[in-house]
Formats: sequence, C-alpha cells, structure tokens
Amino acid sequence: MGIFTNRKKKKELRAAKIDDAFNRVYNQIEGIDSWEDPKKLEQYILDSCEQIISSTKEMERQKTEYRVVTRYLNDIKAIENLPKNEAKELRNTAARICELERNILDARTITRNISEEQFEVISSEEEDMPDIINRFRSDEIYQSKLKRNLSYLEGEKSRWEIEREDLSSQNKLFKRMAMAILVSFTTLLFLLILVYNNFKADVSLWAFIVLFICAASGFIIFLRQNTITRDNRVALVHLNQAISMLNVERMKYVNVTNSVEYSKDKYHVKNSAELQYIWEQYSDKVRDQQRYIQHNDDLEFYNGKLERILGSLGLADDKIWLNQVNALVDKQDMADCRHRLVQRRKKIRDRLDDHRRIVQEERDEIDRLMTEHEHYLPEIQEIIKSVDKLCGTSSRNSKRKA
Repeated sequence: MGIFTNRKKKKELRAAKIDDAFNRVYNQIEGIDSWEDPKKLEQYILDSCEQIISSTKEMERQKTEYRVVTRYLNDIKAIENLPKNEAKELRNTAARICELERNILDARTITRNISEEQFEVISSEEEDMPDIINRFRSDEIYQSKLKRNLSYLEGEKSRWEIEREDLSSQNKLFKRMAMAILVSFTTLLFLLILVYNNFKADVSLWAFIVLFICAASGFIIFLRQNTITRDNRVALVHLNQAISMLNVERMKYVNVTNSVEYSKDKYHVKNSAELQYIWEQYSDKVRDQQRYIQHNDDLEFYNGKLERILGSLGLADDKIWLNQVNALVDKQDMADCRHRLVQRRKKIRDRLDDHRRIVQEERDEIDRLMTEHEHYLPEIQEIIKSVDKLCGTSSRNSKRKA
C-alpha cells in the first residue's frame, strides 16, 4: 500500500508542476495579438499537451473499468465451476430469495377495500368486533321489527280514529232525526187538535197512530244512540291503547335507531353486512401485513446466508451478486450476464485503442511541429517532458533511436 501511495503522491506533485508551467506560458502568450506570431504555435502545442493529459486520464478510467469487468467475468467462471454441493446450496438460497422477493412484491400490490380511518377504528376494538357486528345485526333486525309494529299501530290508530269519526257522524245524524221526529209529532198533534176543535171529528185513531210511530221511532233512536255511545267508548279505549303502544314502540325505535346510526357513523358503513365485509377486509389486511413482515424477516435471513456463502468463495466482488440473484438461479440469465460483460469489455478495449491512437497522433503532431519550428518558450520543452513522464508517452524519434 505504501508503494502505491508514494506513486500517487509523485503523480500529484508532477501534475501540479505541469499546471504551474502551463500557467506561466499562458500568461506570456495572452499578450500576443497576431496569429502569425510564433508564440501561437506554442499555444497550439500546449493545447495538444492538455489533450494528451485528458485522454490519458480517460484511459486510466477505462483501464480501471476494464479490470473491474474482468474480475466480474472471473467471478462468473468461479461460480459456474463450483462443486455440486456448494452450487446446489447457493442455487437453493438464491431461489428462496427470488421467491421471497416476488411474494413481497405481490404483497405490495394487494389493496384491501378499507380506508385508513376504518382500519384505525377497528384495530382499537379488534377483539370485540365479532360481538359488535352481532349486536349491530341484532339492532337492525329489531329496528325492522319495530318499524313493522309502528306501521301496524299507526294503521290501528287511524282505523279507530276513523271509527270514532264515523260514530260521531252517526250520533249527530240520529240527533237530527230525533229532533225532526219531535217536530213532526208536535205538528201532527197540533193538527189533530185543530181538526177535533173545528170539525168535532174523531181523531183518536190518528192520534194513537202518531203516538205509536213517534214512540217506535224514539225507541229505535234511543237504542241506536246507546249502541253508538257504547261503540264510541270501545273505540276510544282501543284508540288510547294504540296511542300508548305506539308511543312505547316509538321510544324503542328511536333508541335502537340511535344505536344503529351510531354504529354507521363510527365505522363509516351503511349496514351490518357492510361492517362484516369491512371486518373481513381488515382481517385480510392484517394477515397481509404479518406475511409481509415474515417475508422480510426470511429475506433478511437468506440474504445473510447468501452473503456468507459468496464470501466463502473468495470472489473479487461478492456484494454485487446480492443484486443479481436471478443469475445465480437461472443459467440463461447467467449466460446473458456473461455475454453483456464480454461485450462491455470489448467496447472498453476498443475505446482504449482509440484513446491510444489519439494520444499518439497528438504526440506525433507535437514532434512534427517541434521539428519544423524552433520558436517556442523554454518552458515548452519542460512541459513536454513532464507530459511524457506523466502520461507514459514518448517521441517516435526517441523510440527509433532506442
């Protein structure tokens, strides 16, 4: 580790010196206005040196990525060449993780038809909910029964009220009939007296007939009025009974209705059947949550087991396979993964070749310009040497001499 650290520090010091040299040269070039001035050539050389440094840095990043991809390919090879027992344990553990991840994903997609407010209310009374539902259902049944009783008693009340009104009308009618008979009897009696006084006729028979008719009519009216009075008393008794029972039933109906409405408002339902459905949804959601927690616990256990198994294999990077569990189970996925890494490594190698070509072309161009032109600052040569040392480049002329 100390060797690499010293190398890194030396590179950083060398890069700092190059930056200082760049700044000194640029400060001298900034005052030049004519593009035909030889100093502009030196600026071009500096730009080329910067391009070489930039390309070299990119090559270092590509080399690092190339080494990482190569390690991944070596890890794949090591996994595929495991002994049967170890491979079976690894595959079974990975398969269990895949199954648990699918179960957790499915659990997240499940939605229950219950609001958060309903869930909170029911959770606070979870143990008493079966009794609450039964009581709610009983209240609804009792409410329906009271409603039918109220309807029947309302009918009875109306019937006896109509009966009393009819009897009252008959009573008034018979009173008018009695008055009419009395007036008629008085008139006939007066006429008979006039006839007897004026004509001295025998009117005793007619008087007897009139008296008989009046007596018979009066007796009939008397009997009927007595019947009406008796029926009226009976109707009044039944009416009072109906009103009394109606009041009692109304009180019961109001009480049970208040209980039903309280349950509706509290649990945000329309009836006991809906509350039963919401209770079932609540129970399902609680079971879903319990399964979700259990799956998470199992997943954590098997992830730890998989991590231990991978750690024992001596892989370059065992952590990355925790996110590539499907490839540990499915051979085709593993083959696809290896193919992608091979293609990726090939692209990296192609890019490295392109960068090497660009760097060498830039370096050759600097050699050509340095050979053809001799007008440059003294710091230019120092910068070029430093760039060669930093980037590992060299002049083709020096290579030929070598």
